[in-house]
Amino acid sequence: MNNDLEDLFDRQPQEIVDGDYYFHTDNEGDQFDETDVKLWLEEGIFKEKWRQASQNDNELFSVFSEDVCKIFSCKHSAFLEIACGPGMGLTPMILSKNPQIPCLVSDACSLLVKSWRKFIRDNLTEYDINLSSFSVMDMPLKDESFDIITSFIGISSTRSGEQGKIKALSEVYRVLKPDGYFIAIENEWTDFNAIKKVFDLWGKPVWNSMKAEKSWKEKFAECGFTIESCEKSFCRRLHKEDNDLGEQADAFGIDIMLKFNLYILRKFVK
Repeated sequence: MNNDLEDLFDRQPQEIVDGDYYFHTDNEGDQFDETDVKLWLEEGIFKEKWRQASQNDNELFSVFSEDVCKIFSCKHSAFLEIACGPGMGLTPMILSKNPQIPCLVSDACSLLVKSWRKFIRDNLTEYDINLSSFSVMDMPLKDESFDIITSFIGISSTRSGEQGKIKALSEVYRVLKPDGYFIAIENEWTDFNAIKKVFDLWGKPVWNSMKAEKSWKEKFAECGFTIESCEKSFCRRLHKEDNDLGEQADAFGIDIMLKFNLYILRKFVK
């Protein structure tokens, strides 16, 4: 762990492995297993996702890359990536243009973080990528620690529905420095009736995480953020490879459209 980043933690981890901090929050993240690890490391999923994001060889990332990286042209301090997932969020995109910037990349799933460490050790030694496993709803970090925090559907994927999203956003606001940036690409569903139809045919209740009671703008405002920019968006069909819902939608022949929005948010303290 980078010494400067190590000083930003406000509590001791339950476990330290290869210098990375683990806070045993696996029940608050995706439930990956060794089958996933094989896909990530042996079947090349990590390698391909990193390549696509770092080279903008991905239609979604190519839409947002310029706006995201522009923030780092004027701020060169370390950043925090929350809920990185198997694609490591926006980190590959950012480091491809700013390889000298240290970062702390986090996810609730310890198995995912340990797998990323192995991949980094074997493939990405030129970067200062620090890892930690913790929940975005209870970050073990001091107040006002980072100038920039990034999320690629990290808040969208938060457990516990709307309450979990508000809790996560409040934590991001707490950990962000005054005048800091929260760069978030979050998604929303464009046709809830289509989603409900799939769940009805599937014979399962709609997931809590999909029941949005407030818009993203309302959630951001509730947690204290000022929206500096929100013009960029990208829309695509949910694929069967995305998740169980995508698989069911494909089986029933129902199109579910997913919209991704880029929000550049600021923490202005009066």
